[in-house]
Amino acid sequence: MKKFIQVYCKIDDLVATIIKWFCAILLFTMICVCFVNVVGRYVFHNSFRAAEEIVILCAVWVTCVGASLTARADDHVTLDLLQELIKSHKIRAVLYAITRFLACFFLIALLPAAFKMVRIYAPMKLSGTGWHQWVLYDSYIVGSIAMVLGYLRITPGKVIALWNGTEEKSEYEKINEGEEK
Repeated sequence: MKKFIQVYCKIDDLVATIIKWFCAILLFTMICVCFVNVVGRYVFHNSFRAAEEIVILCAVWVTCVGASLTARADDHVTLDLLQELIKSHKIRAVLYAITRFLACFFLIALLPAAFKMVRIYAPMKLSGTGWHQWVLYDSYIVGSIAMVLGYLRITPGKVIALWNGTEEKSEYEKINEGEEK
């Protein structure tokens, strides 16, 4: 089992690295396309027809796929107020596990709808780029799978740390106890 976890962590590290580079390339593309379009529009009075579609596609992909990096860092906005107010480490661990399970459940539950959208929009093309619209909906599929893999990586360790009472205090706890950052 320990060997499996080590292999999974190495694969997940590789996936996270690929996602970081992918998002960086998409952000760079967005910046370049916007810059070229602004220069073209205001200097040469001619804008790049597909610029808006390219920027929208890149932004959607960065958002959906980049969210998995936030999941891996456990930095998604969550409603952990109840968890923060409870003093029992074991109950906090259970609540944490339930919230991450629910997040994974909904990500997976929405996958059939995403596949359906890909099938529906497969024949349709975007007007500016000529790319198929399913490219837009694939972002959710890739992003949600990457998020679930990220949650699978961080959740067991954090649940164990919460259960044993070895988890670091949250920002909320530090503020309420008057501790300095």
